[in-house]
Amino acid sequence: MIVTLSPAKMINFAEEDIEAGQTKPRFDKQAKELNSLLQNLNMEDVKTLMKINPAQAMEVYQYIHGFGSGKAPEKQAAFAYNGIAYSGLNVRGFSSSELDYLQDHLVVLSGLYGALRPLDMIKPYRLEMQIKLENDKAKDLYAYWKPTLTNYLSERLLADDKIWVNLMSTEYTKAIDKKKLPEGTQIITPDFKEQTDKGYRQVVVYTKKARGMLARFILKHRLTSADDLMAFDEEGYYYSQELSTPNNPVFVR
Repeated sequence: MIVTLSPAKMINFAEEDIEAGQTKPRFDKQAKELNSLLQNLNMEDVKTLMKINPAQAMEVYQYIHGFGSGKAPEKQAAFAYNGIAYSGLNVRGFSSSELDYLQDHLVVLSGLYGALRPLDMIKPYRLEMQIKLENDKAKDLYAYWKPTLTNYLSERLLADDKIWVNLMSTEYTKAIDKKKLPEGTQIITPDFKEQTDKGYRQVVVYTKKARGMLARFILKHRLTSADDLMAFDEEGYYYSQELSTPNNPVFVR
């Protein structure tokens, strides 16, 4: 299985001793190219483009101008991302051999780096896929990345078993042209719902963590079929046969 996750807006590059391998991002050249475009923006431009507050704009502006300086800190992507999904993934709980497996089966899409393996070294950044950053090649990041990322995911699926478990948000899923994936690819898109007075509903904050937990469950147990996902039962979730379809398993609690 190839599992995909969205990146996190929150990042942590604090000094710490991480005993894990280090690899170079596949699309490092493109990341530098996009960052060069961002360097043409002033702080107000950054604030407006990314729809963030002044303090966040200052931080992102510093990321942009420190990116190519040689002084920016670097960290493995799966350890640098600090969002809710990554608390569910809990990569620090993986053994060395499990990290090797994670490296071969988890892909994180990124507005700046395109696609990342867990141990790819990244620098501090913020660039969401939906941001309308015009460039010489395309009108926005979707148009810039879609052919490249579709080809990349196709390569990964062909080298595996053509099963894609998509645990990304809609924002990042749109960066893949599903119609151009290898013939016979099985796309599995799990959902997570909470029981309320009005029936089962999706709650975004819980869904984010559940995506990370399911990714962890798949990769820790090295699952190989869609049916194996039914055993997922972390933090009170259980598989709902009634709400599920073969390619859209639903977990409720």
